[in-house]
Amino acid sequence: MHLGWEKTFEKIYEHYWFEGMSKYVRKFMDNCIICKVAKPHPGKVHAELHPIPKFNIPWHTIHIDASGKLSGKNDIKEYVFVILDAFTKFVLLRHSLNIDTNSSIRAINFCIALFGAPKRIIADQGRCFASKDFSSFCTSNNIELHLIAAGGSRANGQVERVMSTLKSMLTAVEASRDRSWQDALGEVQLAMNSTVNRVTKYSPLELMIGRVARPLSLVTADDDDVTEVNLDEIREHATQNIKKDANYDKNRFDRNKARVCKLAINDYVLIENEERNQTKLDPKFKGPFKIIDVLDGDRYLLKALDSKRTYKYPHDRVRKVPDHQVPRELDVIVDDSDSETKSN
Repeated sequence: MHLGWEKTFEKIYEHYWFEGMSKYVRKFMDNCIICKVAKPHPGKVHAELHPIPKFNIPWHTIHIDASGKLSGKNDIKEYVFVILDAFTKFVLLRHSLNIDTNSSIRAINFCIALFGAPKRIIADQGRCFASKDFSSFCTSNNIELHLIAAGGSRANGQVERVMSTLKSMLTAVEASRDRSWQDALGEVQLAMNSTVNRVTKYSPLELMIGRVARPLSLVTADDDDVTEVNLDEIREHATQNIKKDANYDKNRFDRNKARVCKLAINDYVLIENEERNQTKLDPKFKGPFKIIDVLDGDRYLLKALDSKRTYKYPHDRVRKVPDHQVPRELDVIVDDSDSETKSN
């Protein structure tokens, strides 16, 4: 284990010197496989934000995610599937007792019954979305399935933010003790869809159906007024607002990041371990893996050396290994219990 190339150089320099020593020491340090496995990324993160192309068409692209276990007052495994329209930000919440493939397919079928099949689904690599059955379901319905790279949750950031809001609202419902969160799920959905979105500047219901809706508590028996809006006009405004916000987010994200030095097919890399699956003293990286394809958005398709299993990872979660170090000094470390699942 070394304390960085500068400190190592200074220690050696106390006793030895030869021409080009600093360059040699730095090269040696860059090729230390133990340091690459044990230490986290130094300095700035090598990453660039690649926004997913936007379409100003409702229900063209949807994001989907599943919550963690929401037991409420009873120790029962219950979950919520969150489905979000990428353009209008319209949210659908679907209660479920499981988060397996069949449950995710039922959640999508529920949405299809309301609005028809979307053109594209964006999901993480959870087992319920990365399975062959879910992929086959999407193919049979002519839906493009886009699985984000492991650890690249920012690609599914829209639904992640909704998930955070949902958990806060359900926690508040449970704290009131008047009723269970399951009973309030419909009202939570209505509240989300009736609230003006920070990015579009309109409520999801306005952009989806062309009218302003109000929570049930504000509706009176003699209230016959319905506020209608010009759909074409507000959708055009929302489109411009979305583009403006996307440009702002990209500039802010890229500002403090280091330039990405792209890797190539047949390069060997280590992949970053999930923090939730390790202790403080566990290695920060595992591998090696071989790059078998370079994907768009600074992502790579990787293969373990001792199996046919493949993984998708973003650039900022891999670390290059010198080719001559791979077979001699490092054993393949693959833990199938991790959250990364087989890519389709």
